[in-house]
Amino acid sequence: MAEKKKVDVDLPFLKVREDEEGSYVRVGPIEVKGKKGEEKVRVGPLSVSEGRVEVDRSQGRNLEGIAWAAFFILIGLVWTIQNVYHTNLEGAIPIGVGIIWLSLNFARSRIGIPISKATVGLGIVAIIYGVSQHIVEDVDVFALVLVALGIYLIIYFARKTS
Repeated sequence: MAEKKKVDVDLPFLKVREDEEGSYVRVGPIEVKGKKGEEKVRVGPLSVSEGRVEVDRSQGRNLEGIAWAAFFILIGLVWTIQNVYHTNLEGAIPIGVGIIWLSLNFARSRIGIPISKATVGLGIVAIIYGVSQHIVEDVDVFALVLVALGIYLIIYFARKTS
């Protein structure tokens, strides 16, 4: 009986491994694994095996890590711009934090992970607070929280009735 040759290619965007146990091919975000009688295809968080499509929920931790990285980049950029150009970027950090939280929840919803209603509400409040710092000198945060809570409750109960 002929012995199967081992294949091993390892390039930056292409990885191929093949031996007597099975094969593995990765091209960018696409992975194909083949073993005796079983094949599995993975594209990002989606995994297809035996006609079933599953979502890898552990991607949520990766999304949270990316959100934290974006937060630190935001803080660093705002402080750097304020120091270099001697300007005050009123509301830039709250607006940025709100956008990060809302983007995090949008990404969660796109891959099938439940969103956090708390960070959606806080994201809306942060954006409203940041924008209002440009418009009004002294902003009452409690009033903004009440407005955001009211908007959230309207959306929540409107969805329940339809």
